[in-house]
Amino acid sequence: MPPRRLLFNIGNTRVAVASGLPGTPGFQTDFFPTGDFLRQWTPPQETTPWNACAACVVPAIARELDARFPGHFHWLSPRDFPQVDCSLYAEGRLGADRLANVAAAHHLCPGQPVMVVDCGTALNSVCVSATGKFLGGVIMPGRETALASLGRNTAQLPEFAVTAAHEFNPLGTSPESGIRNGVDLGILGAAEKIVRATRQLDSMAGCRVWFTGGDAPFFVENLPRELQVELAPLPLTLYGISLAKGQ
Repeated sequence: MPPRRLLFNIGNTRVAVASGLPGTPGFQTDFFPTGDFLRQWTPPQETTPWNACAACVVPAIARELDARFPGHFHWLSPRDFPQVDCSLYAEGRLGADRLANVAAAHHLCPGQPVMVVDCGTALNSVCVSATGKFLGGVIMPGRETALASLGRNTAQLPEFAVTAAHEFNPLGTSPESGIRNGVDLGILGAAEKIVRATRQLDSMAGCRVWFTGGDAPFFVENLPRELQVELAPLPLTLYGISLAKGQ
């Protein structure tokens, strides 16, 4: 019997552990807070052997998993995706989650430029050309990171988590409403500017724009409709991990 295959997306805030292929029956994902992951996650208990393909942006967790489960983990690298040209980035400089998004976008839309905006701890974009060349992207704080930074770095402003939606009003009448509206209006404006600027480039003219990650619905629901941005059709990072040739 072939080994059971697991997919790991180890981010700064949470870890997704999946089995099966995204978009197929039986696909299942469990989520863990990154800080508690090594304590909470246990490997499959069946007698069937298992292996894992993983994207990780927290090197300490990768080292610990290799120490606990030697030989079980394959860590994503550009060599896993010969169909994608990542030569603009030096080896090891392109985050594995962003690499997975590039690979997934090109696989799902061959012959078409695609921009993926991943909405998590950071708001980051990756752009892949119609021929499969990674062209770059931007990285900025995500909503929750921006909200938390104000609470941590100011004496009188509160720290609180993001909400799914609220009434946008630039005239906040309390510190809480002022912060929420300031961060949300600001980050929506930044996202819109990034999408429009990207589409002005010859290599990305007419590109599809997919939003993925935990906060993606907030952006798709609140950006202007004429921008024609979409939710990614699958859990994009996990799908990209599943395409790795190293597995």
